[in-house]
Amino acid sequence: MARSIYEFPEIFRRVHMEHPAEIGREVEFLRKVWRRHLKRPVKRALDIACGDSPHGQILMRAGIEVAGVDRSPTMIAKGRADSQHAMRIYRRPIERFRIPERPFDAAFFMSETFPIMVSNADLMSHLRSVARLLKRGGLYCVDIDRHDGIDVTRRRYLWRERSVRIGKINVEIREYNRRISWTSALHSIYELECRIHFPDRVVITRDVIPVRYTVPATLELTAAASGCFELIASYADLSFTKPIGSCHGRWWGVMRRL
Repeated sequence: MARSIYEFPEIFRRVHMEHPAEIGREVEFLRKVWRRHLKRPVKRALDIACGDSPHGQILMRAGIEVAGVDRSPTMIAKGRADSQHAMRIYRRPIERFRIPERPFDAAFFMSETFPIMVSNADLMSHLRSVARLLKRGGLYCVDIDRHDGIDVTRRRYLWRERSVRIGKINVEIREYNRRISWTSALHSIYELECRIHFPDRVVITRDVIPVRYTVPATLELTAAASGCFELIASYADLSFTKPIGSCHGRWWGVMRRL
């Protein structure tokens, strides 16, 4: 059985083409969103699907108390090891969770990962789980990749091939799109295959990631349906002035806890 790229924290961010400077810009914009939409200062924040929580690490260095939730034991172990402030990261499924924490001022879900929750039931239970941990009026910010029109893919096909090098490690990457049904709420099914060439061995990983079609209008309906949130703003490409219709890469939804 192929392994998952998420078992290799030092590699997966490069595979996903993330850059350290980008993390800092995201945290800066997140704090601006908080100041714009929340009258009280954020002293406690919840990082959802946090992985090794690079955003949380930056916030903690700024004096904000952060806790995280993630399902990957490997990523959690790295986050705990990297934290200079003993970050509390709980191993939980993101669709439904409880953690022994008092309410937070804000929560955030980064890395464009929110749409991996594809069923209505999972979305509702997720939002209710987050709401239980937020103060009334608290903010929940989610980072979402721009979704173009849905193309009903009828067969698996190779979308892109590329490679990255991390020190002495070379990674060959193949990305596929897979068949989706017209009756589903999916935007795509993304398959990521990596052949990792370590100095002493080769490891193959494979991750299949269904992605729900998510645009501001559908997020607004989802928030309302939960009975816990309302969508109060949508921002394109880390900008307060760029029209949402001109979004190039990704957008943020800002929800307020009712």
